Amino acid sequence: MEWFLLAIVALVGFTGLFLLIRKITDLGVRSDVLLLYYFGLAALILLIYTVFMKTNLGITKYAFLLLLVTAILGVVANIFLVQSIKISPNPGYALAVSGVHILLVAFASIFIFKSEFTLMKGIGTVLAVLGIILLGL
Repeated sequence: MEWFLLAIVALVGFTGLFLLIRKITDLGVRSDVLLLYYFGLAALILLIYTVFMKTNLGITKYAFLLLLVTAILGVVANIFLVQSIKISPNPGYALAVSGVHILLVAFASIFIFKSEFTLMKGIGTVLAVLGIILLGL
């Protein structure tokens, strides 16, 4: 149940984050500038946190390569997401559509991580996709 409580805290944090992103873009801040400040400040906060926690920052070359690819994907996805949030009639719509990534991750995890996928989870997936389609209409 610990994962669920952690996910609830993330849910609250991301809700505030995306509402603030919309507010900041409404003030005329460009998406790339917003993300530069966001990632820069986040990196500074994480650096302070890791120093305070005395975290070992060593990683393997393979992990670094994966992190590099992750960073590229993250920057590209975030630039498009912020633009979508900026111009959508409701920021929640853009997030709902982009949130389909959750379904793709769940599906890919079946093959990559050997995760289970039951009939009930399949029905939930179909319903989620139908909900996204209805939002787009």
